[in-house]
Amino acid sequence: MEEEFEIDPQDLLLENALRVVFRAAEMLDREEMTPSELKDLSGALRDATEIVLSVESACGCDHEPEEEEGL
Repeated sequence: MEEEFEIDPQDLLLENALRVVFRAAEMLDREEMTPSELKDLSGALRDATEIVLSVESACGCDHEPEEEEGL
């Protein structure tokens, strides 16, 4: 009997978005970046943010931002 393995497309999107964020962090740790690299990095982070927001809204979860205490 063959075992079926399903991959959730949303999980793949989130995993790729997280890879972009971690790669961006590595790039930002460098001492020097060209304006072109900064522009590319900005676009990649914007795309990753849009992916996370679209997946979050698609899940139908109500994520209320927690209020910070002591402010």
